[in-house]
Amino acid sequence: MSAVVYAVGRTRALAVWLTALSAGGLLMLFSVSFWPPAGAHTARAAIFLLVFSTAAMLGCWHFWRGHMPRRLRWDGERWWVIDSRGEQEGAQVEVRLDAQRWMLLWFLPVGSSRGTWLWAQASVDPQRWHLLRCALYSPMTSATEGAVPRADAERA
Repeated sequence: MSAVVYAVGRTRALAVWLTALSAGGLLMLFSVSFWPPAGAHTARAAIFLLVFSTAAMLGCWHFWRGHMPRRLRWDGERWWVIDSRGEQEGAQVEVRLDAQRWMLLWFLPVGSSRGTWLWAQASVDPQRWHLLRCALYSPMTSATEGAVPRADAERA
């Protein structure tokens, strides 16, 4: 398989999704603020909604801030994540959510215990979208870092 390079990170669709989630959280926050609690049970529900909506908005903001423009590259043996400065780091990439036209990916840099989310969307590069999906779902891409490639393992 030849090299596949695909831009990942912030897109308009991601902004729309996160804005909608934040707006839902904000709506819950305002409804709880003006919702007169009638008793202890209602007050507990209001506090739960207040905490949940605040956490949802902060989570969306944190998710957006973490999405810097990057390029994801598969060279036939290993995944690489290239940042805006051109620095590369090898990574293990997993599909965590696949909605056909967009994917939420988890990448874990080699030698690190802390991973990062990546957002990939078909509209960024429609001609290469299929290539990215094939590379992500290829049996060789699921091999762990440092493992012997499949063709070499069969010869051994």
